[in-house]
Amino acid sequence: MVAELLKLGSFILELLRLCILLVLTLLVLGWAERLIYQLIFGQPVYNWSMGFGNLLLFFMLYRNHFQFKGWYKSEKNQKLTLLTTRVITVISIGLIILPLGLG
Repeated sequence: MVAELLKLGSFILELLRLCILLVLTLLVLGWAERLIYQLIFGQPVYNWSMGFGNLLLFFMLYRNHFQFKGWYKSEKNQKLTLLTTRVITVISIGLIILPLGLG
């Protein structure tokens, strides 16, 4: 009973940590992208594709790094395969630079 409550508590803490990391990562990446696009074009550019690319980058970072540094430990935690990591990275970078081709 106590072990189950401790596991539930660590899961809730990890979920809170995940939300905070997600918000911080999206804010930092969005700010950096707007700054770079403002330097290039003279005006900030933000598109839905950039947000989706940032979400993919966060997913890849969480699965390969952040999940192993948190409170919730499980034997099911695995890194993404190298091929999956590369595919997600290429797709997310493509989505982030997509506004260059559109605008």
